[in-house]
Amino acid sequence: MKNINKYFDDFQALKDIDFEVKKGEIVVVCGPSGSGKSTLIRCINNLEDIDSGTLIVDGIDIYKSRKNLNSIKSKVGMVFQHFNLFPHLTIIENVTIAQKLVKKMSKTQADKIAVELLNKVKLIEKKDSYPQDLSGGQKQRVAIARSLAMKPQILLFDEPTSALDPETIGDVLSVMKDLSKENYTIVCVTHEMGFAKEVADRIVFMDEGMIIEENTPKEFFNNPKSDRAKLFLNEILSH
Repeated sequence: MKNINKYFDDFQALKDIDFEVKKGEIVVVCGPSGSGKSTLIRCINNLEDIDSGTLIVDGIDIYKSRKNLNSIKSKVGMVFQHFNLFPHLTIIENVTIAQKLVKKMSKTQADKIAVELLNKVKLIEKKDSYPQDLSGGQKQRVAIARSLAMKPQILLFDEPTSALDPETIGDVLSVMKDLSKENYTIVCVTHEMGFAKEVADRIVFMDEGMIIEENTPKEFFNNPKSDRAKLFLNEILSH
């Protein structure tokens, strides 16, 4: 991302953002509510258009041509705060639908991949259930499996645990920690500072649409450079 600006009407959500993630790197983006974190990662997946600047994913400028966009969409997986599962489809159907529609896979092929992934997220016993029968944490693990089914190179997580009950957060973070060892490139917006400390290669702190500082987890937690980051850490770590 180079000089990225994004407006919602008169409100500037992103201000001259310069942001780079290397292949295989795990970056946690944190900051107070309304700081632009979710907008930042939604721009990477073209869920939001940018107003100015350059955004290159895997060597492709994704705003120059809509043709580029489709090839990028298959490389970037997104896991949302509120799961976005289809309520009328079973769990295995939720995981296979994009493979069949977008990648034109046969049902047999898609089901085979889905079974592997539901095993990976420890939910194979729920494959014939419907989303309404699952807890929030289980739904989020299905959402992760669905994202992985498209074999993305880049995984984006938008506050994946913020809508969950405390007792189900650990299961989701455990799956995410496993993924962090598998050479995915991951950008994760989260308030889970324990996860950030343990898993991130780099922490990016945002406020008011700007990147205020970025550092290794050790440096960020032990020696934040900006007063704003110090205040944020005091507030979040004291809860």
